[in-house]
Amino acid sequence: MNIKTFLTGGFQTNTYLVWDENKIAYIFDCEGERTGALEEFIKTNELDIKYIVLTHGHSDHICGLNLLKKLYPKAKVFIGQEDSKCLGDATLNHSNYIFGIDFEYKEDFIEVEEDDIIGEFKVIDTPGHTRGSKSFFCERAKILISGDTMFRRSFGRYDFPDSSGEMLFNSLRKLCKLPKDTIVYSGHTEPTTIGEEKIYLKTIGIVK
Repeated sequence: MNIKTFLTGGFQTNTYLVWDENKIAYIFDCEGERTGALEEFIKTNELDIKYIVLTHGHSDHICGLNLLKKLYPKAKVFIGQEDSKCLGDATLNHSNYIFGIDFEYKEDFIEVEEDDIIGEFKVIDTPGHTRGSKSFFCERAKILISGDTMFRRSFGRYDFPDSSGEMLFNSLRKLCKLPKDTIVYSGHTEPTTIGEEKIYLKTIGIVK
C-alpha cells in the first residue's frame, strides 16, 4: 500500500490518498475544494478512485465531498452510521460555525459500523470525538487511518455536544491493542505508531 498526504483547506486537515499495486485508490477525508494537487497526482499516476471514506462528520473533514463526488462519480462514499446525518445538516457538521457556510451533501453514501470492510480496510468503531467516529485498519500494510481519535502525542477534542471523553478514552485503549508497529495517520498531525502512542497514553494515565 502507498499513502500520500494532501491539504485541501485552511484548517490543515489531512486528506489521505491510499492506493495499492493495482492502482485501486481510496481518499480519506477532504476538508475543502483546494484539490488541484490531489487531482493532478491521481491523473499522473492513473489511479482509480473507488472509495471516498470519511472518518467522521465534522465539516473540516467533509466540505470537499461534493467536489470529489463530481470529479469521481463512480467512487462510493462511506461514513459511520451515527454521523451520517451530519452530511445533510450544517448545524450538526458545524460548517456554519467553523467556515460560515451551510455545507450539505445530498448524493448517495453507505453507512458503516464495526467490522465492516472497505476494500482492504476494516472499520473500527472509535466514538468519542463524535459518536460516529471510525478508524480504518489495513492489516496487510499495518496502516491505521484514525481521524480525530488518535493524534501524535495527543487525541481529539471531546467538548462538542455529541462528544464524550469517556468514550474517546475507551477508543484510544481499543486502538492500543493493534500491533505496535502499526503506522497511524491522523486527521491533523504527522504520522506516529501505535507503540509510540501507547507509551504516551500510559504516561498520562489513559492506558494502563
